[in-house]
Amino acid sequence: MKKILSLVMLALLSIGAWASEITLNMNNVDLTWTATGDDQTTTSQGITIYYAKAGSNTPTSQGLTANHIRFYKSSTVKISAASPITKIVFTAVSGYDAANFTPDVGTNTAGTWTGSATEITFTMAAQVRVSKMVVTLEDGTVATPYFSPAEGTYYGPTDVTIHGQEGATVYYTLDGTNPTTSSAVYSAPITISQTTTVKAMAVLNGNNSAVATATYTIETAQSVANIAAFAALADNANASISNPVVVTYANGINTYVKDATGFLCIYGNDLSGKYSQGDVIPAGFGGLKTTYNNGPEMKFPFFGFQDATETQAVEADEVTVANFGNCAMWQYVVLKNAQITYHNGKYLGFRVDNSTDSVAGYNQFNLTLPDLDATYDIYGIVTSYQGNIQMYPIEFIDTNPTTVASIAELLALETGKNATFTTPVTAVYHSGKQLYIKDNNDDFMLVYGSLSNTYNNGDVLNDIAGNWTVYNGLTEMIPVTATFGEATPGTPVEPVLIPIEEIDQSMIHHYLRIEACSIDSIEGSNGRNYTLTDETGDMIMRMNFSEITIGDDFDYDATYNVEGFLAYYKSSNGETEQLQFYPNLIEKVGGDLVPGDVDGDGFVTAADVTALYNWMLNNDNSALVNPDQDGDGNITAGDVTAVYNILIGN
Repeated sequence: MKKILSLVMLALLSIGAWASEITLNMNNVDLTWTATGDDQTTTSQGITIYYAKAGSNTPTSQGLTANHIRFYKSSTVKISAASPITKIVFTAVSGYDAANFTPDVGTNTAGTWTGSATEITFTMAAQVRVSKMVVTLEDGTVATPYFSPAEGTYYGPTDVTIHGQEGATVYYTLDGTNPTTSSAVYSAPITISQTTTVKAMAVLNGNNSAVATATYTIETAQSVANIAAFAALADNANASISNPVVVTYANGINTYVKDATGFLCIYGNDLSGKYSQGDVIPAGFGGLKTTYNNGPEMKFPFFGFQDATETQAVEADEVTVANFGNCAMWQYVVLKNAQITYHNGKYLGFRVDNSTDSVAGYNQFNLTLPDLDATYDIYGIVTSYQGNIQMYPIEFIDTNPTTVASIAELLALETGKNATFTTPVTAVYHSGKQLYIKDNNDDFMLVYGSLSNTYNNGDVLNDIAGNWTVYNGLTEMIPVTATFGEATPGTPVEPVLIPIEEIDQSMIHHYLRIEACSIDSIEGSNGRNYTLTDETGDMIMRMNFSEITIGDDFDYDATYNVEGFLAYYKSSNGETEQLQFYPNLIEKVGGDLVPGDVDGDGFVTAADVTALYNWMLNNDNSALVNPDQDGDGNITAGDVTAVYNILIGN
């Protein structure tokens, strides 16, 4: 009965006033910019952004795969909609203050504009690199649906997703007519196999949104047999490769591949994180052929990329200083028994056996350089700059490795000195590039870097290697990524229960639990910093992990238990030095959490399922208090199934 009443109350509450909250991810994959003279315009979900060029700079200067848009100093940005806009929250890249959007109406405080206007003109007081805008329309407005991928020309069948406002029913047509409430109801991605115009309308509480329109032109790309044939095409040709290729290295927007005929760089955000070294990309993938630094490149729009179904060992081609100039662009190579003889910023030089000849290098992937006095097998990708061949290093393998048995022994070495652990360590928490580990002496450390594998609490890692450095006052380990392989499941690490007054700097990176706390927001911190208080004292709690956030509906009057890691922050000018707590769990106090109660409201309702779906689809975990319903340490479809089974009484 309680579940039924909760669902009824949820339905009744939804009848009241609401506001449309529209998220615009600022990249040129999700947004299509159109030139208007020297300026640029884009429209999505009923929101139009007009950018008046500053000097020679335009928002599309970052290219089709950018993950942010650069709005330059003294330029003009006009944001408009058919209904009054009441709020805009700008998310900026670190170091580019969103408060520099200076509005002609309303106010912009710390990157959040508030007011009421159908059009706001901002003058940029300084450059801001914006990754996201969240636009709120006045109560009662239904957001215009939007499509992903954006309209355009595609090669082969394309699945189109229609996004509507939460709680709204979306109606769509494929014949060019405007949708009505008698049209098809959207429930799953639509496969477009021929040129089609899709129109969609959202309906919520009897109110209709504007109609969204997108035309998908489906053309047939030419097919080529292999990388060599693709490289021989004229630039700006679209083609698919009809044989599989193997990934030699992947880092962010760069995926390097090879086959028996050559090497290729696939460049684009769409593939970021999709493949790892050794993955075999199935045949039939394709994209736009371009040339970069005299090397063949494949760029967006991509099509036909399937998940890897097999992997294989990838061996680097051994080269010497003497024959390095004969290498092919994007070739995966190793220069053995080499030293770093020169470095100036990102520019490097490598030589072998104290020879006077050297190979030029460029630290494209921002590696932490190891001990310059040691000798390494240097793995890398061949590239060129201004016609001169060089190497992007991706791994330095010490030819005479130092070994350590503990974190303390690693920290006893000089910074930058690689060492291999002779004893196993245990993974505690893994989030993005941050992996917390514990050794057999109960010492903790942060490992910072991109790793091919993802680890859960309790996973045991053997023979890992790396060096240590200091960043922003924190000691951290820089991994030799090749040594972080598959883990063996072990016993999860439990946090140490401790009051705030007993926390000190000796516990940096330790896994801690603080109980019966209050949480208060800190004005002007953009939702990142909070005051965490128990009966013994208080400290700063910083939302450091992307999967842990505090939403607008957070209950600040409640009491919480929190778990997480101790960090130390020192500002660049030295004026601020403080301990901070990075939470990986925020648990509302009030008896044991109810199984299935994801949002912590004490009831199991459809809202708990919605909260999990929002996390998996949109990385929106603002309502998650108790998400890991199946206890596997991750938020997956298994948690949705667990909640659903509770809802239906299983």
